Amino acid sequence: MQTNPQKIKVLLYGNIYRDYRSQILTKFLFDSGQHISIVCPDYYQNSRLAKIPAIDKLLAIFSLAELWLKAPFTDVIYLPPMNSRFIKSALLAAKLWQKQLIVEMYISIYDTFVGDRKLLKGKQIEPDSRQAKRMLEKDRLALTKADYIVHTSSHELTYWEKIFDINIDRAKVFIAPNCNVSNLVRHQKLERGVFEICWWGTFIPLHGLDNILQALKILAANNTEFVCNLFGVDNALFAKYTAKIRQYGLEERVRLRKDLSFADGSLPNYLVANCDLALGIFGNTDKAYNAVPNKLIEALSMGIPTLTMSAPALQEFFDPQSDLWTCEATPQAIAESINNIINGDAVAVDWEQTRQKVLNTFSVKRYREIVERVLATTANSETSKVEQQALASY
Repeated sequence: MQTNPQKIKVLLYGNIYRDYRSQILTKFLFDSGQHISIVCPDYYQNSRLAKIPAIDKLLAIFSLAELWLKAPFTDVIYLPPMNSRFIKSALLAAKLWQKQLIVEMYISIYDTFVGDRKLLKGKQIEPDSRQAKRMLEKDRLALTKADYIVHTSSHELTYWEKIFDINIDRAKVFIAPNCNVSNLVRHQKLERGVFEICWWGTFIPLHGLDNILQALKILAANNTEFVCNLFGVDNALFAKYTAKIRQYGLEERVRLRKDLSFADGSLPNYLVANCDLALGIFGNTDKAYNAVPNKLIEALSMGIPTLTMSAPALQEFFDPQSDLWTCEATPQAIAESINNIINGDAVAVDWEQTRQKVLNTFSVKRYREIVERVLATTANSETSKVEQQALASY
């Protein structure tokens, strides 16, 4: 049920053009008739002028100046997904002008770039470095000082409380699950050929591609009939994994590809037509055990049979015993599970039932309803504040 919140002025502060969820957020705010303004640091810094160090610093000041100019006229400052690095300036503006601050986390910059060892601009961030400490401080501020928090799962917030040694006020939390679902539906192949396994993503530790390749090596050594397409991204690690496939002697069975993508629809079209089994994540990291991966939602929304690592995070949205296939994140466990699936010995799953659960839970509609609810809460809070001030002056 829609809450039809009072129209308020919303200032989006952060980079919104790279992230799918931010694009959904922006479109919804415009469609709902809210009064929207945007301060986007990338607008200034993603330019040829930014390559000149002195001018780059000046351009950073431009976005701050725009924030100070617009903040007095807004009702709420909204930090979109993946923008918690701007939390300090957002908090300062909100405090100075007495505005409410909504932070949509989506990821923790510290957990992603330090804990999970993801590369940032081609480099790894050392845990004891000043940059890592700054990331940690910003995540803590975002999770404890914002007026309202929007996030994808309650389980991950509990995980962050432990690693950041903080307490998050759950009264100000709104859970809006991932909404990366596809409108395509898998169809059974008319002519069954060799069993085809598919995986897609990046090469970060969270995804566990090394464990997957070792599992495929075990299957090949046992003469299991399969082919596998690994759809990756074009980066420095592409050559590394190409060499690893060759080292394992898997060239005839496993292909590392970068010719198809979700952006243009070519990858989901391929998957629904050809994929017998989709693989989720199998990373041996804390983040992997405490997050629900996008690729899992994407695969299940297309009705593709899916195997992913067993993790407590899944229990918030799924029954791992009946909604999908899971196993431990080890090469041997992955290989045994795939072998059982190929041989028809895996536990029966109603993939259409799972698909409907995913479409209902991880939908754009549900995300919009949550955003609408948090905006209604801010509007009601603002109205209450004005009434209290009027009574005090009376």
